[in-house]
Amino acid sequence: MMAEVWKTISRRSKNGWMQILMKARSGSILAFLILTQCGIKVLSLLIVNIDNVPPAQYDTVFKAASVDTLSFAPESSPLQASSWPTLGSMIDSGKRLVTFLDNQADITVVPYLIDEFTNIWETAFNVLDPAQFDCSVNRTKGDTATQMYLINHFLDRLVFGQPVPDVAKANVTNAASGAGSLGAHVETCVAVNTRAPNFLLMDFYEYGSGSVFQVAADINKVTYAPTSPIATPLSTSTGAASPTGSSKDGSGNGALSISSRQHLLQSLVVVASIAFGASAVI
Repeated sequence: MMAEVWKTISRRSKNGWMQILMKARSGSILAFLILTQCGIKVLSLLIVNIDNVPPAQYDTVFKAASVDTLSFAPESSPLQASSWPTLGSMIDSGKRLVTFLDNQADITVVPYLIDEFTNIWETAFNVLDPAQFDCSVNRTKGDTATQMYLINHFLDRLVFGQPVPDVAKANVTNAASGAGSLGAHVETCVAVNTRAPNFLLMDFYEYGSGSVFQVAADINKVTYAPTSPIATPLSTSTGAASPTGSSKDGSGNGALSISSRQHLLQSLVVVASIAFGASAVI
């Protein structure tokens, strides 16, 4: 899952507090609820650090939510894609929360807040034309030959010159096959890199009736057999801002949003094949 994080100033706190995904003050509600719902599964959390919050402040939040003890901390960073532990070993060890920070990460200060771009490279974001869903490296601070990688697969349109999600095309964008689909994007990346992406980032996972999960299952060569209904898409007339905000130092995960951030609750990172070690499945 991906979360934008920013500070909100209030009368009760002149220094502000961190908010994650709308109204979860200090992030504790978000972290607790997600981990509770996930059961024994491993959760990957990508934090877009909009306000360049230092890692020590996140550490306070994680400890308040009692998720610091559940957080995986690598002995060194960056790690090559082949050096990550398997999901099974993470579950067995109880370290089932993996948190990436797009900037300000320092494992000497907070070992479990892992720098994103030295460990993961990304494809382009804020794509306006489905034909532009390719697998070219857009951002990285490491060796792309050995890093894990993430594909940004959300289609935008311009409103007053600014990108916002093209919600009307979300069913097609999130589809498991067809032109401009998530499935086709994955196939392109597998052909280019000879390995599947480790993370899939898309808008509005509930569009496509579970197709985004089907794509992840296909990558992992497992059967997609949902045991609960997929969420129903929320009606919208204008769409919402891009799910990937921008950090002030320019290392953020996308463009600044221009409207409601409510769509962030619908953003999803699906962990694909070999996410953490060989044949990892989530």
